[in-house]
Amino acid sequence: MLNLLLVNLFGLLTPGPDFFYISRLAASHSKRNAICASFGISLGCLVWATSAILGLAVLLTTYPSLQGIIMVLGGSYLAYLGILMVKTNTNVEFESAEPEKSSKTSIGKEVLKGLLINLSNAKAIIFFSSVMSFVLVNLTETWQIITALFLLTLEVFLYFSFIALIFSHKSVKRFYSQYSRYIDNFAGIFFLCFGGYLIYSGFSLGLGN
Repeated sequence: MLNLLLVNLFGLLTPGPDFFYISRLAASHSKRNAICASFGISLGCLVWATSAILGLAVLLTTYPSLQGIIMVLGGSYLAYLGILMVKTNTNVEFESAEPEKSSKTSIGKEVLKGLLINLSNAKAIIFFSSVMSFVLVNLTETWQIITALFLLTLEVFLYFSFIALIFSHKSVKRFYSQYSRYIDNFAGIFFLCFGGYLIYSGFSLGLGN
């Protein structure tokens, strides 16, 4: 389960719509709004992860021979992401925005915004399917899968809450803009290694033979 959390963490380190939304919200509005939106994003990840794991569970129950194939495909996707990140040679650029007065938007509205931002990224289902292909091989009990989903959701919430806190400081935002490509490169190496491990494990299963 530690491997699952590590892969998800390195996935979070790669800037995407969620990251830019939270960092900009924290910088231009308030930490409160950004943390509420972080909770919404974590709920979105729970939806994607649950959808992925239920879909894979149905497939593997119906066609047990697909286990090795799914692991190879999932590993290939993670390795592909890793290659893209290793090749990154530019830093992240944020749109300049002057801090605005803290909005009195309700907690529910901010949570909904975060949820919709996350659900708008349909590629997340591919990522979670890749990660969950590893989980289903090692976690066989229902309570273990529920625990994995809970820990994933908690990790996402804590990560984006942390982003909300630190990006309320201009110095941190400036530092990240200068060195983000190196973070991408390091995360890419990890993705390549883990993707390679999944591919090897899939072939070891004989692709279901």
